[in-house]
Amino acid sequence: MGLDIVLIFAKARLRRGTRIKHFMVPPHGLQILKALTPREHEVTIIDEYHHPADPELNADLVGISVWTASSARAYQLADQYRRRGIPVVLGGPHVTVCPRDALAHADAIVVDEAESVWPQVLRDAEGGRLQRVYRGRMLPLDEVPAPDWSPFHPHAYVLRVALATTRGCARRCDFCYESCRPKPNFRQRSLHKVLQDIDSRPGRVISFLDNDITVSKPYARQLFAALIPRQRRWLGMTSIEVADDPDMLDLMARSGCRTLFVGFESVVPESLREVHKHCNRVENYVRNVRRIHERGIMVNGSFVFGFDHDDPTTFDRTVDFGIEAQLETATFTVLTPYPGTTLHRRLEREGRIFDRDWSHYDTTRCVFHPAQMTPEELEAGYFRAYERFYTWSSILCRCRPGEPGFARRLFLNAAYKRVEPLYSVLGSRFRVGWLRPLFNWYARPYRSRKGATAKDHAGRQRRRSRFAIPVQSWQEDDRRGSLFE
Repeated sequence: MGLDIVLIFAKARLRRGTRIKHFMVPPHGLQILKALTPREHEVTIIDEYHHPADPELNADLVGISVWTASSARAYQLADQYRRRGIPVVLGGPHVTVCPRDALAHADAIVVDEAESVWPQVLRDAEGGRLQRVYRGRMLPLDEVPAPDWSPFHPHAYVLRVALATTRGCARRCDFCYESCRPKPNFRQRSLHKVLQDIDSRPGRVISFLDNDITVSKPYARQLFAALIPRQRRWLGMTSIEVADDPDMLDLMARSGCRTLFVGFESVVPESLREVHKHCNRVENYVRNVRRIHERGIMVNGSFVFGFDHDDPTTFDRTVDFGIEAQLETATFTVLTPYPGTTLHRRLEREGRIFDRDWSHYDTTRCVFHPAQMTPEELEAGYFRAYERFYTWSSILCRCRPGEPGFARRLFLNAAYKRVEPLYSVLGSRFRVGWLRPLFNWYARPYRSRKGATAKDHAGRQRRRSRFAIPVQSWQEDDRRGSLFE
């Protein structure tokens, strides 16, 4: 007789977050564990961003995925279930870097990647002999099954195709969780397995979950070439240096790329060098964004505030860049020294971390003493940047009225931030599948600007000036001198 297993993705309570992302795709890691579970066991997956886990649920085994900001909630649930005699296994990034904390709230923990040890965990749970610690190892990705979507209603999430072609990262950014992990850890799936997954899933739009979809250029070229005849559309993450290669951008556009999440991180060159983000060249930012836009691809820029070279002027300089470059959307975060990272070790060594409440490590709070401003100034600047970037005047300027795709860019901004409170009720009251036609419309290609004439460009500039808002060029000299000195 099989086990009744419940897998939970614990929720962090953010002061400000982009709720829409929690309704795009289900928890990927838990789907893989479901695929690894023998059929005689019954598996339920609970995504707490949709529905809170019931403290009174019945199960033979509970597994909880733990991120740093969600650890308090995860431990609360674990304690409640264990008091009722239900064995609990904890895993996830936070458990890997803080195993002692997790052990106090679990019958067993999984350190590092779970796929290699999950079958053993299930066998031990069946026999009532769970070990205290299971240490996973990095498997070749071809040995990892595709995610199992069966636990979810077809309309529970907007996207119906989400997968990773790679795992790990070839970079060494000090503030990223990946800096906790031994190198090398970058692996790729065989192209034929990736394409099998894509072909087996319904839906027109693909979300690639890779940290950087183009980090291996030969592999990326093969993937994009294979996508062209499939006529799908896709979203993915990459670095801004991808636009140094116009031929790669052309191939991405032909393969169906519609939106790129780009980690700019900072408009301050010294801040990028500080955290070893050497692939980003601030002097190329505007040029590269323009190249991406010319191919009909939208850009969601990601920025981090709080590096040692950031001062109180950094917030407005960053927003000025985003408006001038006409980024479709932007995500701002407060620099967060996650435990186990190179950044955390440095700030701890310097005695600058003052808040060790893990629930505050949610990228909206300052938990350390910044070098050139107070914690209060950093948090205030973060909120001000969001407010200014998503004013209607900024949105209209960035959405480029009069150009192809204006309505879709406007829809994206409204969905991304202006109507964000809507998503707090979606999970509990409605299936979000009704958004899928809107999302498919948004992902349709529109005529690119590449090859436009000088007359076309002049006309666009006149139309744009009607909606322009006054900003000081982020590339101008400020009181500290040029950005590029």
